[in-house]
Amino acid sequence: MTNLNLTKLEETILSVLIDHLYAEPGFSDVSPQDLSENTGISMKSIRGVLASLVKKDIIWIGDNDCQGIDFMMIVYLEESHYNLHPEWNDC
Repeated sequence: MTNLNLTKLEETILSVLIDHLYAEPGFSDVSPQDLSENTGISMKSIRGVLASLVKKDIIWIGDNDCQGIDFMMIVYLEESHYNLHPEWNDC
């Protein structure tokens, strides 16, 4: 994750996100709550770090919606950064 100019928290969150992206390229079921639980970082800090990673075009946040009811945010790795994932590197 060199050359991305990440803070230590951004690097931690991005690393945990990538570790939890287990399926085909582009798929995610990782929520901000998952990131908080897996790192011990408060949701307030997670929100700030995710906002920063979105501004840097490294991740994007999608709404998982069930029959029109928004119930969970999902964190995705931007396609331009699939190379950060060891199994998505060739995509």
